Amino acid sequence: MSYFRDISTFGGCTSGPAAALENMNIIEREGLLANTVAMGDYCLGNLRALMDKHKVIGDVRGKGLFLGAELVSDRATKEPVDEKKVLAVVADCMAQGVIIGATNRSLPGLNNTLCLSPALIATKDDIDEITTAIDGALTRVFG
Repeated sequence: MSYFRDISTFGGCTSGPAAALENMNIIEREGLLANTVAMGDYCLGNLRALMDKHKVIGDVRGKGLFLGAELVSDRATKEPVDEKKVLAVVADCMAQGVIIGATNRSLPGLNNTLCLSPALIATKDDIDEITTAIDGALTRVFG
């Protein structure tokens, strides 16, 4: 026994599993899964409406409240827009007080998707604020 045979930072710690169980209870008690499904569908609808308005949106997709809008220079070829313009949309939203993300771990040149992950307690008003910010940002960045 002159060396560590087994090591676990959290071995025998009961507070982590207790916190996870309480988190699951909160999700069930407050109906957060149902809200996630409903608001995710609502947000996807808003994003599809933006796709009709902005030809730079090549695709929208997601599940629940984890959604994305792919920005392309050509819908037929799905050629990605310049990553700097994607980041300009993200920055414009931030300036409006709305935090969204963008893919940043893909292959260089392919980080062209706006990423949305609103809180599980998001309301229709929250979703409308997010998609209105994206609408304005797309208009300002892409014309």
